[in-house]
Amino acid sequence: MSNKFEYLVYMFGFLLTAGAVYMYAQRMTKRHGALPPWRAAPKLTAVFVICSLFLLGAGMAYIDEAENHEREEYKESAKQIAGMIAGDLAAMGHDRLDENAGRLPAYHTMLAALERWQHYGRVLSVYTLKKNGNGELYFVVAPAADDNRNGRIDGKNEQAVPPGTIYRRDFPEIEAAFQGRFAMEQHPTTDEWGRSISAFMPIHRPDGAVDAVVGIDYDAKMYERRLQNERQKAAVIMMTIYFITVSIYLLALHQQMERRAFAIYKKTLAANERRLRRLAEMTMEGIIVYASRNIVEVNEAACRLLGYTESELVHLPIDDIVVDGSMRPGRSDSGLERFEIELRRKDGTVFPAEVVQRRYDYEGQKVTVAAVRDVTERKQNEERMHYITSHDELTGLPNKEAMYKAAERCLADANRFQQEVAVMFLEVIGIKTINDFYGYAVGDEVLLYLSRIWREQKGITIGRWSGNEFIAVLPDSANEKAEEAAKRLIEAADEPIVVNGLELYVTVNVGISVYPKDGEEAKTLIRKADIARYEARKKAASDFLFFTEPMADRLHEKMAMERDLRRALQNGEFELYYQPQIRLYDRQVIGMEALIRWRHPEKGMIPPSLFIPVAEQTGMIIPINEWVIRTACRQTKQLIDQFPHLSVSVNLSPYEFESRRFVDKLARLLADTGLPPHHLDLEITERMTMDTERALDILAKLKALGVTISMDDFGTGYSSLSYLTDLPIDRLKIDRSFVQHIQGKKDVILPSIIRLGHNIGVKVLAEGVETETEAAYLQGKRCDEAQGYYFSPPLPYDEFVRFLTEQHARRQAQELT
Repeated sequence: MSNKFEYLVYMFGFLLTAGAVYMYAQRMTKRHGALPPWRAAPKLTAVFVICSLFLLGAGMAYIDEAENHEREEYKESAKQIAGMIAGDLAAMGHDRLDENAGRLPAYHTMLAALERWQHYGRVLSVYTLKKNGNGELYFVVAPAADDNRNGRIDGKNEQAVPPGTIYRRDFPEIEAAFQGRFAMEQHPTTDEWGRSISAFMPIHRPDGAVDAVVGIDYDAKMYERRLQNERQKAAVIMMTIYFITVSIYLLALHQQMERRAFAIYKKTLAANERRLRRLAEMTMEGIIVYASRNIVEVNEAACRLLGYTESELVHLPIDDIVVDGSMRPGRSDSGLERFEIELRRKDGTVFPAEVVQRRYDYEGQKVTVAAVRDVTERKQNEERMHYITSHDELTGLPNKEAMYKAAERCLADANRFQQEVAVMFLEVIGIKTINDFYGYAVGDEVLLYLSRIWREQKGITIGRWSGNEFIAVLPDSANEKAEEAAKRLIEAADEPIVVNGLELYVTVNVGISVYPKDGEEAKTLIRKADIARYEARKKAASDFLFFTEPMADRLHEKMAMERDLRRALQNGEFELYYQPQIRLYDRQVIGMEALIRWRHPEKGMIPPSLFIPVAEQTGMIIPINEWVIRTACRQTKQLIDQFPHLSVSVNLSPYEFESRRFVDKLARLLADTGLPPHHLDLEITERMTMDTERALDILAKLKALGVTISMDDFGTGYSSLSYLTDLPIDRLKIDRSFVQHIQGKKDVILPSIIRLGHNIGVKVLAEGVETETEAAYLQGKRCDEAQGYYFSPPLPYDEFVRFLTEQHARRQAQELT
């Protein structure tokens, strides 16, 4: 095959087909559960492989033969054309032409004749050649030729060649023609006239000697196209034969596999029949075969299941063991019927059963084979699982999902009968404290007690929502009934609860929403009852509240404030104000308290009393406090070079104080800002020291860092004087409520607190000093320090720096005078 690419394509196509056949055959044998083809049908596969190799080789030979045959036919055709042209030229007296032939009339006649031959479809050009005295070839008659086939003579190489022009190419076929033989190139060549295949024929003189050679250049594209067509025809024929061989092989293999599979199937069927008969006797499931509603065959398991003997069951009507109306259809696929039914034993007891049955043709009649299983235990498990998934594990009340569905059912009934429904959201306050002090087991007993007494309340469906939260639904209930029910629930919980000899108390906050006034969906009503509960929890005692729209507005405002708080920390909207702390005996500024302010871009300055509680509830207080401490330390560090006795007080949040990482975080913060630890004063409240052992551990670690500790708002909260001396504090800060009433009943308390502080070795600072009278009184009672609007309101950092500078300048002026 002359074209190597076609050769590779043919071989690749042949091998690809063989590979595809093998893969298909392997899949076929695998589908029938047999071995690979060479093991499942070795002889047939061997014959196919041999035939494939033979056809591959024979195909190559056949294609080469077809190509050679076409080449010979082309050569023979070229020889005939060349012979006719040579004969015509000899008859015209070509032997009289030489290098100067252009002057002779015969030259022009021959030139015209060759131009006519050039119009023959396959011919590109025709010319004649002779040898001169030096043995060189030269053109004699060479008319203009349209080599590029564009319909006109426009190329330099397409012009007529003058007689005598030397022919520079060397073809062995030309010498063969001068020897008197026709010769043609084996393969096309490319020259300045383009791509062609040339043939040469001798022109004889009248005496028989070779006078000249006529050369004919044929179009190589047409020549190669004819060869290619023949090759492709031959390849198609061989591939067709191969595809027929493949089809025969696959058909034969398929038949062989079918025969093998059928033989295996017959053998397996017989074995299965024997095995199934044995299994029918051994299986735990009852097998019942019945026809025309009468039992015709049963296994031993069915006899045990129903309490009959085999002889009693055979020929018994199937309806005698089936409870009427008990069928519950199940899935039905591929001819199988699956359903649940209740069956009756011989002794009359009824049990649930699962039946899977199918109809068959058996010995000329329609029979039904039913597999029967006792599902009593499964039904009991399902009931237990349903109870577990719909009831709270601790209290046994309906759980969150069950209460949501109960509320939806109640609302559907209320909508149908045009009734009102009340939804209550209950929160038990105090459970966390009980868990912390007495353990979760005691807290669980409290919840169990409440669940028990609430379950006894008539007309109320109650369930546990989560943790210490409950949901109650009151059908056909307007505001009056809901109010009465809420009072009953609260009164039942207000009684002391005795657990392990302990008298425990809890409070209950109840939020109420009413259908359809507050909403028409269970989810909406529960959410609005929760909002009302959130408002009710602000009261110290147990109480209930009905939902109102302002409650939702306040909650939305709180949520909006939470979003704004997160943004404020990122956008730098917080500022620190500083209120001076004055040493009373010489009125010198010895410290300052850092107070956070929030400059909202739209709402202006927001006081801490509004956003600090929200920050504590959402956990934002921790990053906010970290910002406060870092900023206060950084700005104080800038001041202590000029005012070396200055310290800054920062209020600690209980959440920050109880954080395990706070001490390490504070140490890193002091290192980052470079503030000496003794210039930082941390203010804690009495509430933070209720767990004294934990507070002592935390305060000891803080003192180890070198910071000072102040007890803020002393006298307003819980305080145990027995532990006060153990706490490593440096200062007591008296709440402003005692300072404002120095002329009233509290006049005796303030001096006592001052003496108490001095007796335990700590300084005392009074907050909220607003008049000179108050300042003088405190100084007279030997109070150490004070702060308040009398000395200065809280100031921004820049104004506070000016305040310090003015105080310092005034003091220096007084010393000079």
